[in-house]
Order: sequence, then structure tokens, then C-alpha cells
Amino acid sequence: MIEKATGNDDYGDEIDRRIIDPLHLTSTSVPTTRVALPRPSSRAYSKFAQTDTGPTYDVTELNPRLAYGSGQMVSSSADLNRFYSALLRGKLLPPEQLKKMKTTVPSSRETSRYGLGLVDRELSCGVHVWGHDGGISGSNSDAVTTADGRHSLAVNFNGDWSGSTDAIMEAEFCGR
Repeated sequence: MIEKATGNDDYGDEIDRRIIDPLHLTSTSVPTTRVALPRPSSRAYSKFAQTDTGPTYDVTELNPRLAYGSGQMVSSSADLNRFYSALLRGKLLPPEQLKKMKTTVPSSRETSRYGLGLVDRELSCGVHVWGHDGGISGSNSDAVTTADGRHSLAVNFNGDWSGSTDAIMEAEFCGR
């Protein structure tokens, strides 16, 4: 969609120009065919299965291009927090576009709703956080920010079978 809308056949250039460079996201990239992670980074492990049993494989050196626009980016927790804070504070998009992103429909989870690339989650204490999760073999990440962009949390599990980040969000935003 980015390539079609901009006429640029490399969506990574547009991500760099419109997001990474203006927000000074120094630990974020669209790595094309590079297989090594930037330093410092943790190792990444996969079971290559839907369960947590069986052998574990080190998949740190993985070409993320296999995910292309759905998961090819590499970022740090600090950069994810900076990105979502800037987005929710209206520093990336005009107000009408952000409003459209935050227009949600029900999702498969009872406590969340999905917008245009943003998930609205209502935590047990009534706090709403906005963000998105993502994963690729060996990595599960989740980043959320309050509606005013002032309180952010980004988490990465370096095992793709590692489960939910719900308890971490509850602890951070609800003190539970």
C-alpha cells in the first residue's frame, strides 16, 4: 500500500523518510536482506511449532524480509516507546488521520478493539492503552501507550512461544 500510494518501490525508504529520521529512531531499521541484528540485541529462539514442547532453535540470524511489510522492521523498546508516544501525541499525522486510525471495530479479544494499525486495549483497571504487537520466528514484541502518549511500555520476548504480555501491561498500568 505504501509503495502504491507513494510511487516508491521501496517502502523502507518511505519509513526512513517519514518516521525513522524525523523521530530520530536510532535503533530502528528496515533491514532488507541483512540477517544479523544490530548491537546490542538479544538472541532469538524458536520452537517452529504451535506448542512450547520440542527442540529450541537459535534463529537470531534470520532474514526478516520473509515478513516484508508485516514484520520486517527491527527496533528497540526505547524506539518503540518514542514512536507510539509521538503517534498518540499527534506528532506524526494530522488529527483527522489519527482519528481514523483510532476508529475501532471489535477484535477477537473481548478486551480489545482494532483500528487502522492500532489496537485499543482496556485493562482491568479501566485504563485504555493503544499500540500493536508483532512477531517473527524467535521474537514476540508488544508496545502500548496511553491515549495522551505520556506513558508507554514496550516488551520483547526472545522466544516465539513465550505467551502473553497481558500480566506485564496490567502491572505497569494498573499496579497489579
